[in-house]
Amino acid sequence: MDFEKKLEESESFAEIFELVKKSAQETLEKRRDGLMLALQYLPENLGAYYGLGSNFIVMNKVLLEKFRDSYSAGETKAYIFSVLLHEYLHSLGYVDEEFARALTYQVSKAVLGEDHMSTRISKHGIGAFISPSRNVKEQEHEGLEVVDSFTMEHITYIG
Repeated sequence: MDFEKKLEESESFAEIFELVKKSAQETLEKRRDGLMLALQYLPENLGAYYGLGSNFIVMNKVLLEKFRDSYSAGETKAYIFSVLLHEYLHSLGYVDEEFARALTYQVSKAVLGEDHMSTRISKHGIGAFISPSRNVKEQEHEGLEVVDSFTMEHITYIG
């Protein structure tokens, strides 16, 4: 499968997440279904989280918006892929943070190549691509925004 082409063609969180699951299946021979995605305004030092034993991945809406505002749609998809892959690996039982980071890099490199933006993000961390805000203001909406059916057809964060 041409993961790079499929990621570029993806139009929703659901399509990107399917690639995440297929990449883990292909490289680690592990898969899990039944996860949901939510967006939430979180501190900028936290890209996303997966609550052990839950079925939710929660992605930081602040960082997603900053990435979308600073990079192309393709690069934003690469960011989303990297974040979802990392949290998906946690859901598969890789709970050690450093090991999950290293594994995110290995899987990204295997399916997308060393020079792909997702691989570079997983290798260097998001801080190498966007810097934290100097003026941190309180967000109006602090609750979870659940992504229906793990798709974002009504919200355009990708492009």
